[in-house]
Amino acid sequence: SGRHQETMALAGGALFDIRHDPSRTLTISAGGVEIGDIGTRFDVQTAGQQVRVAVAEGQVSVASAALAQPVRLTEGRGLLFDPARGSSLVQAVNKADVGGWRTGRLSFSETPLALVAADLERYAGVKVTVAQRVRNRPFSGTLAIGNGDAALRDLSQLMAVELRRDAGGYVLDSAR
Repeated sequence: SGRHQETMALAGGALFDIRHDPSRTLTISAGGVEIGDIGTRFDVQTAGQQVRVAVAEGQVSVASAALAQPVRLTEGRGLLFDPARGSSLVQAVNKADVGGWRTGRLSFSETPLALVAADLERYAGVKVTVAQRVRNRPFSGTLAIGNGDAALRDLSQLMAVELRRDAGGYVLDSAR
């Protein structure tokens, strides 16, 4: 058929800016999903099997055995996917916030605390563990990531969760 197919595995986060080429398909495997590129600018962040995809331009297709059918995300849309909870949520995203980690800020909308913490670890260089009982608590807001310790303190105050130090870094847990 002459079509060139590439598959890439992603653990962590990345911003993709891919020119549409009908002779090539790119599939990105991240967490529990397969993301098919249709020519676009999009951001993918993972924490274990939880995945967040946000589209700034163009569109992507997101498929998983845990989804009844693939989800097509267009410009200004995002998907939060958590196979352990059996949940997938499509929501509006601010296109200017897609890939915001590159400019020192992270913006979230109803994002599980586990994914927020994974982003802070990845982009603010802080080691943080999230207690099981608050992992899925949703956070909406923007955090400056120039100082990871300050970003974690801000997050704990905004979420009314306890932030404590332990041997491996920090722990976010429900207030006692």
